[in-house]
Amino acid sequence: MMEKLKTYLIPLTILFVSLVIAVALFFVNQKEAQGPASESTGILSSQQVAQMAIDYINQNLLTQGLIASLVDVKEENGVYKIHLKIGEEEYDSYVTKDGKILFPEGYDLEGASETQPESQEEQVYTIGNFLVSKDETCKENEKPAIYFFGSEGCPHCQWEHPIVEDVTGKFEEQISFHNNMDSGEDMDIFKKYSSGGIPTLVLGCKYSRVGSGARLGEEGEEEVLTALICSLTGGQPADICNEVRSLIDQI
Repeated sequence: MMEKLKTYLIPLTILFVSLVIAVALFFVNQKEAQGPASESTGILSSQQVAQMAIDYINQNLLTQGLIASLVDVKEENGVYKIHLKIGEEEYDSYVTKDGKILFPEGYDLEGASETQPESQEEQVYTIGNFLVSKDETCKENEKPAIYFFGSEGCPHCQWEHPIVEDVTGKFEEQISFHNNMDSGEDMDIFKKYSSGGIPTLVLGCKYSRVGSGARLGEEGEEEVLTALICSLTGGQPADICNEVRSLIDQI
C-alpha cells in the first residue's frame, strides 16, 4: 500500500461511481478503431475492443502518472473479458462486442447470496448520501480534517471542487482543509475511505462519499457540505451554521 505506484492507484472496479449497479460508464464506439466491424452484426474483434477500452481508461479515467496496459483479452459469456494492469495491480473488466458498454466488474448473479454481507447491512448514510463512519473524528492541530481528492481530468471532480473550496473557505478558523486536486498526498486516508473512486470527500473521518453531489445541484450540495462540517465544528461559526440548522438536525 505504501509503495509509490500503489498509492496512486485508482482501482478500475470502482472508477465509475455515478451508477450503483455493475454496469458503469459508457464509452462511445470510436470510428478510428482499427479495422471495420462486421456490417451484419456490428461486432468488433477482441483486440479492437480491448484497445478502445485501454485508450479510454488512459485518456479519461486515470490520474496523471498512471497507465493501464492490456494483459489479455478473450471472449466469455457473450462479451469480451479484458485483463488489464494498472500500476502493480491487475483487474478484469468486460466490454460488449460492439465496443459501446464497459463493465468494470463482473457479478455472478446466479451464485450471488440472497443476503447482503454483514458489513454492507451495517452501513449507514446521512444527508448528501455520505457514509457515516464509526471512526473517531480525525483532527489536525485540534481542528477537524477535511479531505478532497480529485483530478482535473475528471468532469465530476471539476464540478465538485469549486463548491468544496467555497464551503471550506467559510471555516478557515475551524477546520484543516486538505485540497488534494491532482495530488498524491494523504493516500492513507484516500485508501481507507474511498477504495479508489474520485471525486472523494472525507469530512473529519466521520462522513465520506465517493462521487459528486451533482444531483443535489450546486446550492443543495453547498448546504449539505456546510451542515456536515458544522456538525464537526460544534456549530461554529454560528452565523454560517445557523443557516443550515434544519439540515444539521437531520444528520
